Amino acid sequence: MVSQERTDLDQFWTQQETLLQLERWLRSALEEDRARDDSTRVLFDPPIVRGRAVVSSRQSGVVCGTVAMAAVFEQLDGDCQVIDRLADGQSVVDGSELLVVDGPLVSLLAGERTALNIGSHLSGIATRTEALVRRSHGVQILDTRKTLPGIRIFQKQAVRAGGGVSHRGDLAQFPMVKDNHREWLQRLNPQLADDPAAEISYIVTRLRQADDSRPIAIEVEDEISFRACLEQQVDIILVDNTTPELLGRWIDAARAAGLSLKTSAIEASGGIDEATVSGHAAAGVGRISCGAITHSAAALDLTLRIDPVPESTAR
Repeated sequence: MVSQERTDLDQFWTQQETLLQLERWLRSALEEDRARDDSTRVLFDPPIVRGRAVVSSRQSGVVCGTVAMAAVFEQLDGDCQVIDRLADGQSVVDGSELLVVDGPLVSLLAGERTALNIGSHLSGIATRTEALVRRSHGVQILDTRKTLPGIRIFQKQAVRAGGGVSHRGDLAQFPMVKDNHREWLQRLNPQLADDPAAEISYIVTRLRQADDSRPIAIEVEDEISFRACLEQQVDIILVDNTTPELLGRWIDAARAAGLSLKTSAIEASGGIDEATVSGHAAAGVGRISCGAITHSAAALDLTLRIDPVPESTAR
């Protein structure tokens, strides 16, 4: 898991891995749009006339991705210059300006849609994340791996911009044993099929023998498995598709039975949204994961206008 403080958000964009993936992402996007072959270029003569692109929001939300938006224009034309931009995590309202870029008019026009697509998508994720964080009463909101292939690190940055926390970034970071893993373990080891306690013990033993330096996460959907995870001191108990009321009863019963129970180890998941997040937080969990903040966030409505470059700054 990666927990990144909001004050560190800008550091993400300076990391070598980020720079490499951003360059690949933008190169692919600009090639897809054939931005350097824009068929409207012939309308503008001379083509060296400069403009000032101003990206603004048409609704309230949280910003993410102005660095990527600016890089669209910079990669398209080295003569583009960023004048101003908002940092990730900033709140905006209708009319707020997010980004200002000076550059050749034809390049600003050619990069407009690619830049807006990126900024709208990432800011939409940040905005929806912030909405859940606001309702979670201090319980961590985590993302998942339900992200678009190739741009996961950027979508997870948007979650952090909204006040959320990054879950594991890939399969190698630490083991998470989910329902399909458990089903096939039981198929291959029939003695475990009707004995959740033995199954959980088997999973924990095998994984810790292989590597005891990483946390273990196990998904459960029944109380017996939940209790078995508590008894085995599983690092992350992912309680999936369970109502807040039922989960609260499991937690209370486990506490009453004297089981060692750390709320920071209990994670609720499964269809959680703005309407249900408060209930799950109140159930006594320390973590709530939500795939919808990356796979179903509505884009933040952004627009771009191109003004003349002020005479004092025109070259």
